[in-house]
Amino acid sequence: MKPSVAADIDPDAAATYTRNLGTDCLTADLSDDAAIEEVINRAGEQPPFMIVGGPPCQGFSTAGPRSAQDPRNRLIFNYLSLVERLSPRWFLFENVEGILTSNGGSDVTRLARELAQLGYAFRLEKVNFAGFGLPQTRKRVIIVGNRIGRDFALPPAFCSYDSGKSKSHRGLPPSPTLLAALSDLPEPSTSERRLSYDPRLQPSSYACSLRSMTGDVAHHFAPVQSEAAKIAPFLKPGQTMKDLPDDLQHDSWRRRANRRVADGTPTERRGGAPAGFKRLSGDLNSLTITSAAPREFIHPLADRPLTLRECARLQAFPDSFEFTGKAVSVARQIGNAIPPLAAKVLAEAIMAEDGRAGGGMAQARSVQPGLLGFHLTDAGGMSPALAHTAAQLQNLMHHGVALPLFRVAANG
Repeated sequence: MKPSVAADIDPDAAATYTRNLGTDCLTADLSDDAAIEEVINRAGEQPPFMIVGGPPCQGFSTAGPRSAQDPRNRLIFNYLSLVERLSPRWFLFENVEGILTSNGGSDVTRLARELAQLGYAFRLEKVNFAGFGLPQTRKRVIIVGNRIGRDFALPPAFCSYDSGKSKSHRGLPPSPTLLAALSDLPEPSTSERRLSYDPRLQPSSYACSLRSMTGDVAHHFAPVQSEAAKIAPFLKPGQTMKDLPDDLQHDSWRRRANRRVADGTPTERRGGAPAGFKRLSGDLNSLTITSAAPREFIHPLADRPLTLRECARLQAFPDSFEFTGKAVSVARQIGNAIPPLAAKVLAEAIMAEDGRAGGGMAQARSVQPGLLGFHLTDAGGMSPALAHTAAQLQNLMHHGVALPLFRVAANG
């Protein structure tokens, strides 16, 4: 099943989509009324099978400032206008885990209420994509729903994982380690050019599934003058910039280390300082790949940062997948993406569930619209903020959706 309509505000991301999928991607800001109308016109008269969306998430992200006034947060609710107008059979919504506690949990609760009011039965879960076989721990909030009245379950994890920071051991086969994912790639160049695989380097089964049939790769370079390359010799696997010798610490790093506690909030309540430069451990899963990974994540064995291609590998992009734009744009596209492997697992589960429904809309509904269930953490306990969100969602399930329908405007 090939996507019929795609849209992104980033022209480089739109060009990358067209380049690799062979179908047009509209460059548009979906907070704009005209852009919404353009997407609806391109979708045609028949309701689509599914709408997939990952609205901008930086306003919710725990990696940076979080603000209820961030205009990017409003785009999440603009996503609802497309669901309401196009009435897809299924929808899939993906976002960072910070959405669960943003605005005291009211944002995600409001989102759930609106989806129920639009006639969808859905589940909300925080998922670590490493459980799907990704070689990085990557926590994301997934909301999946349908308007055909089907109760369903999201696909369960089939791999254990351990990145040092996040781990889950349930007697399941392990997801690939960082080195298993990367060790067959050739030595990177110092500037952008295509490189051929080294026949002496044997790929793991994960790497083999991503290798290019042409036998070469792009985006695999590491400039020797980068700041990370200068720092790399002083860091052992698992160490961060706080482990550097005193003579390598300078004011800009100290300011960064104090960024989250500058307002006087105790460190233990803010998650501590950002790690900055960090040498990854080759025998573990990678930490979450973000747009900063090619600047800050140091290879476990080589004294250099990860290349763009290595980041793409850890995100499960095939080596044949080529990105458009300058390095900073490519890094952003890779870090913002839903890993193709995770998307495949979710899509196959949805297709299988829809097949069990027998097709069409005439079958009897097994459930009414609303939140069918939610899973917010695998930990034994919850933070007070997350517990507050859980209470709101539980209350929504208990009392249903009797509140008046809020009509979503295209401009948020």
